[in-house]
Amino acid sequence: MAENDDTEWKFGLWSSFALEMLVRSAVARVSPALLADSQDWANVLYGLGVQPKRAKFVPKSAAITELLSRAEEVVPDFSREHANFCANHFARRNSEVHTGSYPFANIGTATWLPMFYSVCDVLLKSIGESLESLLGAETAEQAKEDIDALRDETAKSVKGTINAHETVWQQKTDDERITAVSQAETVSLRHYGHRVMCPSCGSTALLHGKAAGEAKRTVDSDGIYERQVMKPESFSCIACGLRITGFSKLLAAGLGDTFISTSHYDAVEYFEVDIDKHVRGMMEDDNNEY
Repeated sequence: MAENDDTEWKFGLWSSFALEMLVRSAVARVSPALLADSQDWANVLYGLGVQPKRAKFVPKSAAITELLSRAEEVVPDFSREHANFCANHFARRNSEVHTGSYPFANIGTATWLPMFYSVCDVLLKSIGESLESLLGAETAEQAKEDIDALRDETAKSVKGTINAHETVWQQKTDDERITAVSQAETVSLRHYGHRVMCPSCGSTALLHGKAAGEAKRTVDSDGIYERQVMKPESFSCIACGLRITGFSKLLAAGLGDTFISTSHYDAVEYFEVDIDKHVRGMMEDDNNEY
């Protein structure tokens, strides 16, 4: 999971495997026997540490859907909301593995990653571990920010702000809206930020963010490309004037997906080779890599 950017479908797929292992670990912490498929009592016996005498016995664990129900009963703070999220996440995984579809490629991380971290936090605490032990210190810090944003009830007030700007936008004349949309399209260039659709007026607007994790660099004949995952921090729309600041509000507004900022350097500029007095500049950033 950690080997992939959270904008890639593999990140979501591997997260589902990690989550299943955490659910099974949390249930097994109470008793390994709780992992057993209860349709055959020999599985329970095996879970208790006793080898059944049956010939060619192969122990079988319970399906993950059944273990979610058991987790609700035995894992502190593991709620029905958590169980429902897990069930949906595993359903995406099963669709990916068994049907060849790409459900994780079609959803942004804002729709699932904060809750994923929240569920992991609950499960990890039940087995005496932490987000740091699972994710590392840097990613754990980002995960805690996501969890705090998910729990921020005040951030939901941003929906009222969006509706208010939408109302004002609808009151403008057709000519005023056409002019504003054209201005937004002209000003909101991709090297100034990540281009998205405004939730109030539908015009082209910009997200700005901060770096999340280390940049990844590749080298080819054209120079050095640097790809950096960015976590949204602010949003602005030139057309209707909507502005949103803070990840928790952006998350509530449906604008919390991370994005990739790509920069291109030539080798002379990147390695600071002073071949003449005119230092070659960096090419424009591209915040809308797909």
